[in-house]
Amino acid sequence: MLEDCLQKKTAIGERWLDMTLASYPVDASAFLKMQDNRFSNPVGQTLAQGITDILDELLADMNPERLCSHLEEIIKIRAVQEFSPAQAVSFVYLLKDAIREELGDEATDPRAQAALPEIYTRVDQLALFAFDVYVMCREKVFSLRLNEIRKGYVTPA
Repeated sequence: MLEDCLQKKTAIGERWLDMTLASYPVDASAFLKMQDNRFSNPVGQTLAQGITDILDELLADMNPERLCSHLEEIIKIRAVQEFSPAQAVSFVYLLKDAIREELGDEATDPRAQAALPEIYTRVDQLALFAFDVYVMCREKVFSLRLNEIRKGYVTPA
């Protein structure tokens, strides 16, 4: 089953990216899909590259340090946007749907049924990492805001 996911890694990644972009408002989603220029669309490029890197690591040895590093690139963006904590990390769970949809009928194969729990367990572990990274990013944002308030650069809300 892991081999099947490896063979369809590009398609799974593209589907996962599309599902993630769908979590944004329609106008923003359309803009973010135009990812060919990292200077005019850094968020779209970061999402696309991050999803590719996370999927590569997830289907390899699941190195927590590398996974958290890749997650941080995406979650830094989502932590400062108007997402709730659940919405900010929910893109991780969309990977399960992307895998299931991309595998299609292959997912009902008995061999696949035996292997899917391992992949889904990896996704669940990834979600736990994502939540930890989200909390760390939000702590940084609050710390920066507090420092700005202390220095008198901004007024408290």
